[in-house]
Amino acid sequence: MYADKDMDRITITIPKEFLAELEKHCKERGAKRSEVVRDALREYLTKEATRKPGTIEDGFLIIAFNHHQRGLLDELTEIEHTAGIHIYSTMHVHVSEENCSEVIAIRSDVESVMNFVERVRGIKGILFCELVPLYAFPRGNQQARNHDTHEHRDQEQDHDHDHDDHDRGNA
Repeated sequence: MYADKDMDRITITIPKEFLAELEKHCKERGAKRSEVVRDALREYLTKEATRKPGTIEDGFLIIAFNHHQRGLLDELTEIEHTAGIHIYSTMHVHVSEENCSEVIAIRSDVESVMNFVERVRGIKGILFCELVPLYAFPRGNQQARNHDTHEHRDQEQDHDHDHDDHDRGNA
């Protein structure tokens, strides 16, 4: 992911028990200590960034619910349409005869995202509701992550949609 020239070498001090667990983890998964520490630091920094007002957050809200709960889907739809956040896509999964799950891809300022999450969590019949932050960045860097301005990695791959069609219900 990073070229060696983009790296700095640091020294950290950790309890021996942590080091033993780290070594065990690395051996089991064939990973290097630096990779594991980088991954953990990236996750920590992403979580911290999502707590700062004025940042824009991309993420996924994962919910599970009993679809027999009266009014749940209507309330969820109402919240989605009035939350003032950008919903890129949703995926609905029938988990069992009674339970469903949805993954909702979202982007907005952190405050609006957290408000949306709390409103969804408060719906009667929601069994699970967790936000998985994908990335958070300062408001000034929003343009750098704007879908309309980026290049696709694999230009040779079929890509037959307009960038405006990423809203819910359009593919």
